[in-house]
Amino acid sequence: MAPLRQSEDSFEVGFYVALAAVVVISVAVILWCICCKDRDTKRLIREKEDLQKNYETFKMQKENVEADCDELRRKTNTCGYVLEREWKTMTEACVNVTLDPDTASPSLRVSEYGSQVRFTGERSAEWPSVLGREGFTSGMHYWEVEVGEKGYWVLGVSTHPHEKSIPEKPGEGYWLVRLAQGKICTAVSQSGDQILKLEKICKVWGVYLDHEGGRLSFYNAETRFHIHTLEGSFPGQVYPIFSPGSHDKGPLIINATVKNV
Repeated sequence: MAPLRQSEDSFEVGFYVALAAVVVISVAVILWCICCKDRDTKRLIREKEDLQKNYETFKMQKENVEADCDELRRKTNTCGYVLEREWKTMTEACVNVTLDPDTASPSLRVSEYGSQVRFTGERSAEWPSVLGREGFTSGMHYWEVEVGEKGYWVLGVSTHPHEKSIPEKPGEGYWLVRLAQGKICTAVSQSGDQILKLEKICKVWGVYLDHEGGRLSFYNAETRFHIHTLEGSFPGQVYPIFSPGSHDKGPLIINATVKNV
């Protein structure tokens, strides 16, 4: 019986040796996986940090470029093509301005649905006006007006809800662009008047109000060109204001639908 006992002992030793080997290999595999996972984790963290740094760098560069463009526009106040993304952002702020006949001068006729106004009185030097029903106290708002071939008109915003004509020399509370004699285009505000040198008077004007930013911008809505920006602080509620002049019967027409040209 001794040989059998010796065989059993040998088998038992071999079993424990194999078990130990399996344990060692398993531990080694686990440690290897942990090391690999740790390396992958560190690599992913480094890649994430690099991406974050690149994002911050690109974001800063973008902000710097936009700031430079804004500064250039403010300093030059010249025409400039509006990029598609910026134009889309503006036109998404489109509001359906409706004219309020109760604010209209007696010499003006407002259409039934408040989308058109025309002069019906006797020719004079006055600037009869009408306001939009909606006043704005905050936010960004865009609207478009067809002026066509008219030689006299005024577009802009006003803080005077009870006046039915625009003074020849508007003071505080008016931010306007005015056309006279079919060719003299003037930006008007309490900061003074500035004649705008335009090669051609556009037929459809876009008006963009940034209330908090204190900016009222005018655009050629057909070509997406920036024409002029008036800057200042808007004190509370401002109303879109319109004057078809008092020299012809052609209407000013507010576009209910804005096209992303």
